[in-house]
Amino acid sequence: SITLSSSRLPYAGAVEGMMPTLFGLVSKTNKTPITSLAFLGSCAFLCVWPSNIGNLIQYVGFLSWIFWGLCFVAVIVLRFKMPDIQRPFKIPLVVPVLAALTSLYLIVGSVYANPLISGLWLIAALLSVPVYYGYVDNEKMCQRWMDKLTNILLHYLEAAEQKQ
Repeated sequence: SITLSSSRLPYAGAVEGMMPTLFGLVSKTNKTPITSLAFLGSCAFLCVWPSNIGNLIQYVGFLSWIFWGLCFVAVIVLRFKMPDIQRPFKIPLVVPVLAALTSLYLIVGSVYANPLISGLWLIAALLSVPVYYGYVDNEKMCQRWMDKLTNILLHYLEAAEQKQ
């Protein structure tokens, strides 16, 4: 279920212009983000293939808690840096503090329990940063070949590109 719901993340990034338009392709018949689903399915397969499903579960949990923890810390930081900003709702500060501490506990526990696997997954996640900036930077280094690949997939997958 995570793969099906998470497939909307690269799709939304593509529609917003933060990821290659390749991930914004949807099936004409089912209206599902087929290239995004294929990408996430391929990533899951590559993560499970050399080891086992337990490592994939640890990877998802480990990195998810890192990013959730960053979100909780962002709430705390913004509360102090922009105290007067309009918010749809305001929660007591103790909630994001406890959530950030909980995520830190889970991250440290994961590293302590299996430092090699956690370190490998962290390195794998950090390797995606240059790829992201290779696409999003001002010069759009990856834009030309991504556009060609997108046009090929539009034809062969019988997909439709979502316009922004």
